[in-house]
Amino acid sequence: MPAIPGTLAASAATATPSLGAVLAATPGLSITGYVASTYDHFNTSSTTLRAFDTTPNGFRLNQAAMTMAYLPSSGAGAQVTLIGGSDAKILRNGEIPLCVTSAGTQGCSSSQFDPMTAFVQYAVGSLTVMAGKFPALAGAEVINPAADTNISRSILFWDMEPSTLTGLRATYAVSGALTLTAGVDNGWNFTSSPANAAKTMELGVSGSPSKMFSYSGAYYRGQSPLYGGSATGVLQLLDLVGTVNATSSLSFVGNVDILSKGDYLGAGTGTGHANGLALYANYAINPMFMLSARGEYIDDKNGIVTTYAGGVLPAGVLSNKLKELTLTLNYACASNLKLSAEVRQDKSAAPVFTRNGSSTTRQTSLELQAVYSF
Repeated sequence: MPAIPGTLAASAATATPSLGAVLAATPGLSITGYVASTYDHFNTSSTTLRAFDTTPNGFRLNQAAMTMAYLPSSGAGAQVTLIGGSDAKILRNGEIPLCVTSAGTQGCSSSQFDPMTAFVQYAVGSLTVMAGKFPALAGAEVINPAADTNISRSILFWDMEPSTLTGLRATYAVSGALTLTAGVDNGWNFTSSPANAAKTMELGVSGSPSKMFSYSGAYYRGQSPLYGGSATGVLQLLDLVGTVNATSSLSFVGNVDILSKGDYLGAGTGTGHANGLALYANYAINPMFMLSARGEYIDDKNGIVTTYAGGVLPAGVLSNKLKELTLTLNYACASNLKLSAEVRQDKSAAPVFTRNGSSTTRQTSLELQAVYSF
């Protein structure tokens, strides 16, 4: 029987609705994304202490990300964020216990794609329960470069704090000034639990008592192979963040981390400690230009942060002190395009950087970045 003209075309159009039609038919469904690319120039041949800066001199596609989210204030919802680029490879390998704890690349992935978040949630009244992979509560900075005011990430961001968690989380909003959170997960960044390690507990508190001030606190405790030593040593972090909006143009942020790892040199060797402080100042010169400054100080009492970040302490040196100062100029040349220029210097009490084949205590970098959001 001959086909009726136009029937197949009509069927195809019906079977594949446009993106606009899908969004219109599902109120509350959003699709957003961004693309970020960076040029780095270091005066060293290493990028020690840096989260996503992997090239001492060159261009990088940091992230190309897309988020599909349906998160109603009541009922079931979900969110998925897919990310590609050099940052995605670092995030992905940070999720593999064997890769991040092995001396070589055993278990590591060469893929530059990662599901940055993927969770379902159910909200009823003031209570929201989430299951899957979601952002950690700790820290003043985030993975999305469009939301940060500096190009490079702080030492605290990657070397002292988790970035994502996979597990179960419950959040209860008491009021605008107080939200409580509790959860259990597989460990810092890990999508599957490390062998023989107990789960990690998560507790959080946050709120915004006024337009001028907001705060957050997070506590994590669980067995982890991270930071060396025993694979079942207890890893703990207390993270505190406070934001003060002094004026409509000027804001200040403080981030404190208190980190410890049990059996950090092996079973029965005691607990390694590190304390970190990051201070931020952001000044909007006008609607297009913002100047941002960040300073950090880490008292690495037992060297756990330095060695975790890839630094090698000299023989006989068991502790270290780290500092960094960053100055960034952000230019919003369009509503969805941000151009940034940054200069940064890292200092270490121990010579953990490499320059011209020799160890040095200082590392300076210049970075340029473009971020397009949609």
